[in-house]
Amino acid sequence: MQIKGISQNPVFVKPVKTQKAETTSAASNKDKIEISSEARSLAKMDLSTERLEQIRTKLAGGFYNTPEVLDKVAEKLSKDIIK
Repeated sequence: MQIKGISQNPVFVKPVKTQKAETTSAASNKDKIEISSEARSLAKMDLSTERLEQIRTKLAGGFYNTPEVLDKVAEKLSKDIIK
């Protein structure tokens, strides 16, 4: 007895349908950004180097990690969410 392997008989093989890829123009896929009015007004604010140094010192010293400051931030965030 002789066992033959599975053959690819062309009668039983379905032809694969190919589809052409849709071409898209590069101009239609442009990125777009929108800047809110709040962000624009914040960008116009001019912080002095002295004020920036004060903020950096507070950050480095852990001022903003105190329970009092964290409570104030949480309170303001919750008020903004409720609006």
